[in-house]
Amino acid sequence: MPLRIVDLTQPLGPETRVYPGDPPVRVETIAEIGRDGYYNRVLHIHEHVGTHVDAPAHMIEGGATIDSIEPTRLVAPAIVMDLSNACGAVTSREILMALRLRRLPLPREGWYLLLRIGGGCRSISVEAAEWMVRQKLGGLGVDAASPDGPPYSVHRILLSSGVVIVENLHIPGWLDGEKVTVIVAPLPVRGGSGAPARVYALLDGGRLGEWLRGE
Repeated sequence: MPLRIVDLTQPLGPETRVYPGDPPVRVETIAEIGRDGYYNRVLHIHEHVGTHVDAPAHMIEGGATIDSIEPTRLVAPAIVMDLSNACGAVTSREILMALRLRRLPLPREGWYLLLRIGGGCRSISVEAAEWMVRQKLGGLGVDAASPDGPPYSVHRILLSSGVVIVENLHIPGWLDGEKVTVIVAPLPVRGGSGAPARVYALLDGGRLGEWLRGE
């Protein structure tokens, strides 16, 4: 049976949602097949548009830029959970209860949590971010434009501890309770504070990610 792969990436175009205050995506056609013999367009985007990865430099003075993140940190086992059926900040207690309810293992060092929290009234609490750091998680992915708002304490806690943040994921509800291998592929923008990324979930029970980590 072929391995199933789920694309967790939001399409990129003028309709792509952006963080409040950020410029929208603009697309300009500069060549057409009928006129030029080929088709080409210019994308006007910023580093944190669509599905993207935040580098430490986004919030930490002198932090690592997106082109310096090691590829080994971007492929890992991941736990997917849908926590969008409530409001307020997600706590570590809620995460642990959701893991037990779904009979999922506690994420180990280097693993990712992919959380469906919606684009509305949910966020990640500072306490949960501190718990993720203690667990030595490799990354946090959310389907929202950001896991928190000003003063961005969650960002600073995670990024200063080397936890990768992936934002604006497309996480189907039916992935709730799955353990997968996540592949995160940001553009290696030189000196970038972040970059758009293609993100995939392999429905392999996390085996590839574990094998790559020597587990």
